[in-house]
Amino acid sequence: MQEIRIQPFRNYLIRAKWIFPVISSPIFDGAVEIKGGRITRVDKFKILKKEKTHAEFLDLEEIILLPCLVNVHTHLELSALRFKILPSSNFFIWVKSVIEKKQKLKPEEIRRYAYLSLVELWYDGVGIIGDVENNSIISDLLLQSPFYGYIFKEILDFKGTYKLREIKNLNTNSKFKITYSAHAPYTVAPLLLQAIKSYNKKRKRIFTIHCAESPEEVEFLITGEGPIAELLKERGQWNKSFVPPKLTPVKYLDKLNLLDKDTLLIHVIHVSEEDLNILKRTNVKICVCPRSNIYTGVGIPHIDKFYQVGIDVCLGTDSLASNETLSIWEEMKIISSFYPSIPLNELLKMATYNGAKALQFNDLGAIAPGYKVNFIGVEIIGYLSDDAEVVLEKLINQKKEIKYRIYG
Repeated sequence: MQEIRIQPFRNYLIRAKWIFPVISSPIFDGAVEIKGGRITRVDKFKILKKEKTHAEFLDLEEIILLPCLVNVHTHLELSALRFKILPSSNFFIWVKSVIEKKQKLKPEEIRRYAYLSLVELWYDGVGIIGDVENNSIISDLLLQSPFYGYIFKEILDFKGTYKLREIKNLNTNSKFKITYSAHAPYTVAPLLLQAIKSYNKKRKRIFTIHCAESPEEVEFLITGEGPIAELLKERGQWNKSFVPPKLTPVKYLDKLNLLDKDTLLIHVIHVSEEDLNILKRTNVKICVCPRSNIYTGVGIPHIDKFYQVGIDVCLGTDSLASNETLSIWEEMKIISSFYPSIPLNELLKMATYNGAKALQFNDLGAIAPGYKVNFIGVEIIGYLSDDAEVVLEKLINQKKEIKYRIYG
């Protein structure tokens, strides 16, 4: 893979066989004009080529040019657990296995495998990451990396005694934002959930939380019983003052006034029609991780319904404790197989533009005037067509190679 670093004081004209801008129609034999480190024009090469005498010309030949992918939700500190935890049809058997094996990991092991995951993400075409951390062992690896992203300092405290303190990013050259996140409605006390949301709202940060991931989560919030109650008691986290709200996870979070356009919900599998209406009304973002959900036996999110009602969906892989790879390509592929009614261009949008917007990077995720330069150049092995739909289908479902990374 060749890396091309765009210099802000130089002008460029980049030609490719296909350009998929994501928020506009694909362009056959297209070109991108770049000035001052930003995209100024995207059009047919024959229209823009007259400008190439005033710019450095890069001809990518048979390459497909598109925005970098976005992995909105992962846990890189669990990368050392890859292939160490078997897929399960019981979510809480999987959870207990993660807890047991995570406790045995050494810091140097966590760092080594997290670094390898970052390399894997880079070579797979990801440019923006939403990473959830329970400690700070790998924070510096992310802050020093070329990625854009969020580091979410995840809180698990069902007793509600945790005191929020100001988080500062001392690495001023980093492209990462850092803030608090809540683990789930069943592992964080309601007042603490509201405090985390308030903290993020004041700082114009995202509030993210796992939501409606398992049937047991729904059971616990309605009855206060089941495997979750047992696990909380085993871990010394039971809150004696807890009264089950007798609501679904979505309704519970809505009642606590936690749902709005700056809320990012992860998974969202076990939802009712009423829940869907709430999600639509509150304008939340949803990140789905279908391969992880299959791995942990919790089911598949109703991505087709989210799309039909107009909820913004983005993609994540979750951790390598519940997935074989960190490939967003594979997430697109499996969604396409489960929900063929979702247009392929919408899948690509979920993997790029929607993810960038969900993580508040409003000038990334598309190839359009005013956007930053953060592209990948992809070669489909042994195949190319002059039909955009055919190319996109092959791009998602066929073997491919990232030949170029172009970034500022």
